Amino acid sequence: MEKSFAEAIFVVDDDRGILDSFDAMLGDDYPLVMVDNGAVALNLLNEHRPRLLFLDIKMPGMNGLELLKSIRTNKIPTEVVIVTALPQEHYEEMAHKYGVYRYLKKPLDVDEVEDITRDVLH
Repeated sequence: MEKSFAEAIFVVDDDRGILDSFDAMLGDDYPLVMVDNGAVALNLLNEHRPRLLFLDIKMPGMNGLELLKSIRTNKIPTEVVIVTALPQEHYEEMAHKYGVYRYLKKPLDVDEVEDITRDVLH
């Protein structure tokens, strides 16, 4: 049975290793849409509107905070979890300003990612 994009969890990160980590953490239990580009992700989000998105900040082109701002401007009803290695406090403040659901710092804790996913989707 094929799931629609709306039933999938979106993961937006330009690091293939992080995408693979999400596949290992969640791929057996949830359909995933992996995107390595903010602009591509925005096009998909405008059309499919998933309930949960894990989003990196530092990406070439449209970065994660720009994507988050566009998500909110376009009123896309998606819970966004920032996943970043950037320690700067002002990034976290900006993310919260745009209504981020959670702000996680890499390396990721598998239990925390699974708990967030369950909380949002169930």
